[in-house]
Amino acid sequence: MKTINSISKVTMLIAFVAFANTLMATGNLKVNILPLTAEKAVVAISNTAAANFQISIANEKGEVVYYKETDADSKDFRKVFDFSNLDKGDYKLSVTVDALTTERLFKIESKNIAVGKEKSILEPFFAYKDGVLKLSYLNFPEEDLSLNFYDRDNLVYTKEIGNKFNVSEGFNLSKLEKGTYSVVLSSNEKSYTYNLNVE
Repeated sequence: MKTINSISKVTMLIAFVAFANTLMATGNLKVNILPLTAEKAVVAISNTAAANFQISIANEKGEVVYYKETDADSKDFRKVFDFSNLDKGDYKLSVTVDALTTERLFKIESKNIAVGKEKSILEPFFAYKDGVLKLSYLNFPEEDLSLNFYDRDNLVYTKEIGNKFNVSEGFNLSKLEKGTYSVVLSSNEKSYTYNLNVE
């Protein structure tokens, strides 16, 4: 659409620097599941900076079977989990610190607990000022991404971004009609929405 134009990479570099500072402040979040028996495992979480951890376990239907938010900031969390009351099947352990989420899939089987690879997801950085929308996102899973602009429920503009790791985009929205818009960055698994007012 003619009313939305991409802007220069220099402007996007400024946005990415602010985004990178958020990433560095968050630290390196590591999540491990260490099986002890067929029904018990140690969940070990560490972060280079002291933080409040939001910990959840969801089953394959997406139902949360465990949730905890730590009371005080710390660099480490360790707990022995007894999974004997859970059904056999696939589960996802998610740990969130600020805008960073690290996930680990695991499977409770008859004779053991199988642990999958660690996957990190950092929420995108959106900023809107002086008619310019800036977006930065580190696509850790390297999933195909699309960006959609909505005026209420009407699609105004769409862009296929692809699966590149470092997403840095800018859009001049100064020619859009006044109103409230939603910008949605989405993949097959997740979507992030940013609302803005064009005045």
